[in-house]
Amino acid sequence: MHSAEGNIPVKKIQIEAPAKINLHLEVGQTRDDGFHEITSLFQAVSVFDTLVFSENGREGSIEIRGDFNCPPEKNLIYKAVQLFREHGAPANGVLVEVEKRIPSEAGLGGGSSDAAASLKALSLLLGYTPSDKQMMEMAGSLGSDVPFFMKYPAAAVSGRGEILEEIESPGRYCGLLIKDSGTGISTGAAYRAVDEAMARGELSQGILTKEDMTALFTEKEPGEWDFYNSFMETYRNSIKPLEFISKLLYDSGAEFFGLSGSGSAMFGIFNDSERLAEAERISKKRFSFVERFEFLHSIPYAHVI
Repeated sequence: MHSAEGNIPVKKIQIEAPAKINLHLEVGQTRDDGFHEITSLFQAVSVFDTLVFSENGREGSIEIRGDFNCPPEKNLIYKAVQLFREHGAPANGVLVEVEKRIPSEAGLGGGSSDAAASLKALSLLLGYTPSDKQMMEMAGSLGSDVPFFMKYPAAAVSGRGEILEEIESPGRYCGLLIKDSGTGISTGAAYRAVDEAMARGELSQGILTKEDMTALFTEKEPGEWDFYNSFMETYRNSIKPLEFISKLLYDSGAEFFGLSGSGSAMFGIFNDSERLAEAERISKKRFSFVERFEFLHSIPYAHVI
């Protein structure tokens, strides 16, 4: 394939950016840097955005095509390109075509995953290869969740989200993601609600240590997991779609279910394919976003197409 000018070969780089779910998420106190301490268990799952990168022949330009609800310059893909250039990459014009499947304001990490995928794809597109340490530093500067998507299929997460310890996923579990189209939850508002609940003494702290969490994940089956989500505790009885989805997943026989991140997507994990299919059938009658998933055991690489 060639550019519109007819003489510049166009190399295209494609990469899949996976969603993640938080099997466990405890929010702690606010740190001196303004972030909250967290203890969480991230698991990458097989719901993906697809990103295709190419050079557009207009030096210094960044063009993003896709279904986004923010201006291009606010997009983490845009910021990733800028950051890559600041670290020494050539300023070749970049076109990014994005097929969005991960909904926003869902707690599934779609924006962070896109950012991590962008760093990996840009290295292959532009022939500029920072060290692993530099790549992870760039990822961390783009957002707390971005380093996870650089290489970890599952990880114990602590600090403000920057401390990652890879965990080997114990099984090929599958499940269902569900999001109500009318329920979007901003991360800032979610953390404010947690702060208010903690101030009122309504949230327990330190029930599961990071070691407890890891042992549960690697040694127990989903039906035995005692994981929880601090955000879900603050939403209980106040966001009706989440209560409805919780009941649907429970009644459908999910082995474990919960809220991902600060919401508003929920997930259920099943060990019975018939129960999973029935939950999917019922959910699709009510909700616009219903997707099956499997746990990932590796993170996708960028490749030439």
